[in-house]
Amino acid sequence: MTIKTIPARAPYGLLLAVLCSLNAGGLFASDINLPGVPATAHAFGTPVSSVQWTFSAFMIGIAFSQAVYGPLSDTYGRKRVIVTGQLVFIAASLLCAVAPTVTVFGAGRLLQAMGAGAGMVVGRAVISDLYAEKDAARMFTTVMPIVGISPSVAPLVGGFLTSYVSWRAPFAVTAGLAAVTLAVVVTKIPESLPPERRSRKLGVTLRGYPKLLTKPLFWAYTLNLSVAYGGYFGYLAASPLIFQKMGLSTQVTSFCYITVSAAYVAGNLTSRKLIRRRPVDRLLWMGHGFFFAGAMMMLALGLSRPGGHWGLLVLVFMPVMTFGNGFLLPLSMSAGGNAFRSTAGSASGLMGALQLLGASLGIFLSSRLPTGDLFSLGWFVTITSLLGVVFFAAFTTLAGRQGAAAEPVVRHRPAAAPRPGADAALEAAEADLQEAALD
Repeated sequence: MTIKTIPARAPYGLLLAVLCSLNAGGLFASDINLPGVPATAHAFGTPVSSVQWTFSAFMIGIAFSQAVYGPLSDTYGRKRVIVTGQLVFIAASLLCAVAPTVTVFGAGRLLQAMGAGAGMVVGRAVISDLYAEKDAARMFTTVMPIVGISPSVAPLVGGFLTSYVSWRAPFAVTAGLAAVTLAVVVTKIPESLPPERRSRKLGVTLRGYPKLLTKPLFWAYTLNLSVAYGGYFGYLAASPLIFQKMGLSTQVTSFCYITVSAAYVAGNLTSRKLIRRRPVDRLLWMGHGFFFAGAMMMLALGLSRPGGHWGLLVLVFMPVMTFGNGFLLPLSMSAGGNAFRSTAGSASGLMGALQLLGASLGIFLSSRLPTGDLFSLGWFVTITSLLGVVFFAAFTTLAGRQGAAAEPVVRHRPAAAPRPGADAALEAAEADLQEAALD
């Protein structure tokens, strides 16, 4: 892989493990308490709905942190922000584990999300710091399968701990995992953003947000993330009622999400292999193709009004969409970070916030669909996929018309390997030129 010059380099395997932990930690912590919701509500003497609200608090914290940590890391460096976030995450996880009331528990979940957001945002920016476009895409498609399966693994781990130890045990485990990651970051992982490449003032970095929002290329890649998450989380919100209508038990339903996770990982691995010889945007179009094909299958299934267990074909058709997500999510995040390399932290944070906004919108809209109606869900995912195609085509076309000279970096061309002993002042000058391109 082509690696940019940094003060020191961590071993590839160790860096990969840390990046996986940082990126997957938030989603793992989000879902590990799912099996323990009834026990948690019973312990606090509160309705289940009060505990369910804490998941909303977690999502709010993650979304807010996405927009905050990126600019901070562009100004103060990646490592300092990661360490701070991990410390908050560990403290908040322990607070959840010992919380005496549901109010304290909800506050702990909010703080836990705020801490986890640092690793998710800054971890992605670290990849953009170290690797050129295609190598960064390969790294993302290595990390993202771990992130993709974490929401499926977390409930299994949480269910085991809740059944055999306590509903509080999952939070102690997340604190322990974060402590190990923190120790490795502090002792083994060097700073990936040297001082000469940092933004000089936080205010200047924050003003980069409006500039990013004027860039068609930013919207092209960000809306890919929003549409992919919107369709996926919309399905997750509606599917339990669909499975319930089919007569499936809660235990059986818990296994119905394995296929979508497996398909997502398969999409990641396939895109990782193809990125070596194909342009990123062409692979993104392939992702949209799979996403749309799966949506059409879902719509056809809904139109057929299947009776009995024929509706379980959704377990075959929805994974086609998530296979497409295995292309759209890692490649769009990688391309966005590399297109705006001089403000990679800000770009990563803003893209992540808008991605979660898409997920929230998808959940809201699907929750308004007729209960357990596969036909309505088919229309929802089809319209979502069509919007993704239209948005990506429109914004990439607009970006092309503005000309390659208006973009901060040359697209689809791997960066040349840095010369040994390259002058740090030259890198600083290049960063300044890239920042100027945003003006």
